[in-house]
Amino acid sequence: MRVMPIGWLLVLAAAAGAADRADQSARVRITQRDLIAQCLNHHPATGSRAWSVPPGPVSLAFTMRSQSRPGVAAADPGTASIAFTAETGRQYEVEVRADPMAFSSRNWRRREWRPVVRDRTTDQIVSSEPEWVEPGCR
Repeated sequence: MRVMPIGWLLVLAAAAGAADRADQSARVRITQRDLIAQCLNHHPATGSRAWSVPPGPVSLAFTMRSQSRPGVAAADPGTASIAFTAETGRQYEVEVRADPMAFSSRNWRRREWRPVVRDRTTDQIVSSEPEWVEPGCR
C-alpha cells in the first residue's frame, strides 16, 4: 500500500473545501440585452451580467439602454431596485416585464418596465416589486 505525501493531502483538502464553498452559492444572470446592472448588494456592478452570490438577501438596481428610432427622443428609463433571497445551488435569471411595444420601440420609460428575478429551478418569479430610485448605489 502506498501512502500519499502530506502535501498532496493538503492540496486535495483545499480543493474539496473550494468545491464546498462553490456549492454554497447561487448563479444570477441577466437575460434581457437592454437591461444594465448598476448595483449588486449596494456596490457598483459595472459591466457585469452574471454573478455567483452567497445564499441570503440580494439587492439589485438596474436601468435600461434606450435605443430610440431616428426622430424619436429617448425617454428617461429611470433606475429600478429589486430584492430577492438567493438559495444555495439555484439558477436565477433577471428578465424585464413591459408593454410589448416597448421592446420593439427600444425606448424605455421610467415605471413602464420592471425587472424581475425568475428562479429557473422552480420557474417562479421570486423578486420584490421594483422601487424607483435615484441612480447610484446606496
